[in-house]
Amino acid sequence: MARSSTVLDEAEVERMIARMAHEILERLQRVQSLKSNPLSVIGIRSGGVWLGRRLCERLVEYAKLEIAFSEVSISSFRDDRPRTAVVDAVGIDQRLPVEQGVVILVDDVIQSGRTARAALEAILSSYRPELIQLAVLVDRGHRELPICPDYVGKNLPSALSEYVAVTPHGVTIHRA
Repeated sequence: MARSSTVLDEAEVERMIARMAHEILERLQRVQSLKSNPLSVIGIRSGGVWLGRRLCERLVEYAKLEIAFSEVSISSFRDDRPRTAVVDAVGIDQRLPVEQGVVILVDDVIQSGRTARAALEAILSSYRPELIQLAVLVDRGHRELPICPDYVGKNLPSALSEYVAVTPHGVTIHRA
């Protein structure tokens, strides 16, 4: 019998997004990156898109800066699935100030690190940002690659057999 348990509700998700936005601004202001480089937020399709938009909204609200948002498709950059002969368009808005800028790469959950690696490869195949940082709402552990997020909403150790669902309304663990 499958069981589900909600570990974070909508209000907690919003608080984590706000906290991550403050943390990003504090860290970037400390290294002077915001004064000299444009800031972009890029959400990884599909779960990182809604989260990236929310995070971008909070950053704009708190920093009173113009911050660009886009999303990145990683389907052609995965190393754990068969590659297609045709490379998909990366999907990043060409007007985005990524070149020599600061990029906050956003995903809802990190586990193996393969999605983040693919997103980095997708971005770096077309751009040369000054700095890329990774923000995730949930870190499950279970890394297969040496990738560590810079900003984490919640560390949520879970079994590989469990599925962690992250939505704007909360975080739920589904157990088999």
